[in-house]
Amino acid sequence: MRLPELASNTWNRTRRPATWGAVLAFGLVWSLTRWGFGTAPNHWPDFIYPFALPFAYLALSPVPWQWTGDARPRANAFRGLLQAIPWNLVWVVGISFALGMSHGGDRSSGRRSGESELRMGPPMRLGRVPRVEPSEPLARRFLHPRMVTVAVANLSFALLLGWILADKERAEQKESDAVRAAAAAQARALQAQMNPHVLFNAIGGLTELVREDAKAAEEALVSLAGLLRSLLENGARPLAPLASERTLIEQYLALERIRLGGRLRELWEWDHSLEGRELPPLLLQPLVENAIKHGIAPNRGGGDLRIFLQLEGEQLLLGVANTGSPLVEGASEGIGLRNLRERLALLGERPDALRLRRDGAWTVAELCLQRKGDA
Repeated sequence: MRLPELASNTWNRTRRPATWGAVLAFGLVWSLTRWGFGTAPNHWPDFIYPFALPFAYLALSPVPWQWTGDARPRANAFRGLLQAIPWNLVWVVGISFALGMSHGGDRSSGRRSGESELRMGPPMRLGRVPRVEPSEPLARRFLHPRMVTVAVANLSFALLLGWILADKERAEQKESDAVRAAAAAQARALQAQMNPHVLFNAIGGLTELVREDAKAAEEALVSLAGLLRSLLENGARPLAPLASERTLIEQYLALERIRLGGRLRELWEWDHSLEGRELPPLLLQPLVENAIKHGIAPNRGGGDLRIFLQLEGEQLLLGVANTGSPLVEGASEGIGLRNLRERLALLGERPDALRLRRDGAWTVAELCLQRKGDA
């Protein structure tokens, strides 16, 4: 991992409920065990120690194993060990020594004048923080057998636990990447499925023109070629600006206008400042197609088609409203809408991101997206 990713990963690890649950469980069990053995803590470092140490284990011990400086999620065993020994030694000794010094200070402040006591305090009992006297030389504080024993034990455990946690998170990341890759592949497959579906409906609408108006049919075939080109360009891209989506819809409407003539009346309520935002392509086109196929084309007088794009708070709102034949409640959805719902789910949008509703004489299909690309 690189430094920014490593810092983010460590921060997320400290926020996990499992981390805090393990720290609290260990600290409580340790403290209750001491109570049972009659060695209840009577200084504040003794209270903090069984909570601070496991938190440091869980939060800090995997860091040197994960630092690689590149995209790899974990260092190899040799490099990880070389990084883990000094890293863990610093925080293990630091925590033990800091709490031991604080404990020693507490004892010396409360000691009666003339009271004789060994400089390193009484024998260490269960869970007791190693205590040192502030008056001791610095070298003797670090090299005292108690400090050395505690530091070596904690360091060994930190090395082992760090490797286990780093390997566990590497496996979780690998699994998460595989799930995302599978979802992306499925979304691309659904996106590719839209291309023949759009062309099938467009060609189906032109068959009647071939018999009735040969010139209009020729014009429609030219428009169909342009539509196919746009479908091929957009269909191969994971993301495309909304300006491209509008261009594709305009080509599709030009094709339908040849067939429907004045029965199709369109209105754009389109915020051009949002056209640079990138979304997966072919999100809006199925809604336009559905509105024409089920709302405007079946109605003798045709209908109005309103296409809108706007920003509402943190959400991007885009969709289609049409008059004509009304929305039939409970009717089964066609391939286009089912495909769109599946794509939205794979893209991580909410289940209600696509909404169909009636608003007076209008049938409204709108997408309310949390994710929106920046211009």
